[in-house]
Amino acid sequence: MSEVFLDSELQAKDYRRIAKALDISGYSLAELRSILEDEVAPAFASNLCSVAGEWAGWRENDVQTIMFQSLSRRRFRLLSWLKRVMRRRHIEQEWEKIAQFLEQG
Repeated sequence: MSEVFLDSELQAKDYRRIAKALDISGYSLAELRSILEDEVAPAFASNLCSVAGEWAGWRENDVQTIMFQSLSRRRFRLLSWLKRVMRRRHIEQEWEKIAQFLEQG
């Protein structure tokens, strides 16, 4: 799910691949949405505000490291109102694209 926070436009094939991976994860749609909002977004949403952004993606080990760092710092960090609004809007848009493919099976 971290890919939706890259500074590049994902294509239908990307959303289909993400949806396939999520589908075999065994989590429900509600659980997946919660993971995106509560765990992945706090760790990767700041990439959207970056001037340069990350174009190449992250290696799996990097994703794990970023997630663990984010979760350990999260209680000490407050997001500004603007970042929360931007993140919420981005999550809504990206989740709709992923959910289409999840619903198709």
